[in-house]
Amino acid sequence: MAHVSIIMPVYNAEKYIGEAIESVLAQTYPDFELLLVNDRSTDRSKEICGEYAKKDSRIVLLENDSDTHGPGAARNLGLEHVSGKYVHFMDADDWVEPDLLEITVALAEETGADIVPFGYVIEEGGTQIKKCCSPCGTYAFDDLKDVANQIIRGTWAESRELVRGDVLRGVRHNLYKTGEDICFQMDLLCRVKRVCAVNREFYHYRTVQGSLSHARQWDPQFVELSAEIWNKEHAFLAYCGLEDDAQTVKNSAFERYTGFIYLLCQRNCSLTLGEKRRALKRIGQAMEIGRFKRGFNCLAYPGFKKILKLLVKYNLETLLLLVGTVCLRIFQIRKG
Repeated sequence: MAHVSIIMPVYNAEKYIGEAIESVLAQTYPDFELLLVNDRSTDRSKEICGEYAKKDSRIVLLENDSDTHGPGAARNLGLEHVSGKYVHFMDADDWVEPDLLEITVALAEETGADIVPFGYVIEEGGTQIKKCCSPCGTYAFDDLKDVANQIIRGTWAESRELVRGDVLRGVRHNLYKTGEDICFQMDLLCRVKRVCAVNREFYHYRTVQGSLSHARQWDPQFVELSAEIWNKEHAFLAYCGLEDDAQTVKNSAFERYTGFIYLLCQRNCSLTLGEKRRALKRIGQAMEIGRFKRGFNCLAYPGFKKILKLLVKYNLETLLLLVGTVCLRIFQIRKG
């Protein structure tokens, strides 16, 4: 039985899969198994994975031959085969630092943490953008309320943390084309009792043009997906002991709702204004956004952020949809 199980979905990743696997084999902590889940690749990915599996007994090649495919389904299949005390998720076009497992396993053992989040590096066209772990530190369950909003808006994510296998029981990914990792993370956070977040950039995230995670094309599933993400965020905030009238909950609701407006304002969203309004009405009803608008404090936000929140608070979302690209610029400033 390996001490750590690493799950890596593989789909048409022949260009990068070797580098991803080599970064795992280079770990200074050798007690791991690498579960490669081939998800109907049509290039040489499966062949490359098979060659590595023949050379190293710690590598297991799994085949997703079910009717459900995508990163969520592949990760779920991997979860059915883990034997390790801890689990880490990787993507096939990324790579990790050699001491990732050694340091995170030691921290988990020392602190009893259910998850050990860490920082990451975005690799984009030869440029590195370092992302510190936020929030960082050791938190017991009673501390989560104070950093709940930071957790939701921070950098914790399944590919950037080590997870104790016990808390993954019953936690599975949904089958949406995108966003399955956010929903998974919220479900996971509703089970943790202790966290040890370390400010080291162990994970290298490669931006690949055309990948699902970077697709901006409008998808009708976004309405249902946004509602599901909010429901899980809401459940996590309640798990932390926060009532709906808490500003933290209102902030989170506004961020999720305005994030949906952001999707509607993308240039390649082909919906008409009427269709955008109906989609926004549906997500607003699903989130019951009206009750979070009451008493919402916009004053804590600076500049454009405050204007954006004020327009939403006073039901002027249609104006945001009308100005379209201007709204998009506001969001980009908000994210900067």
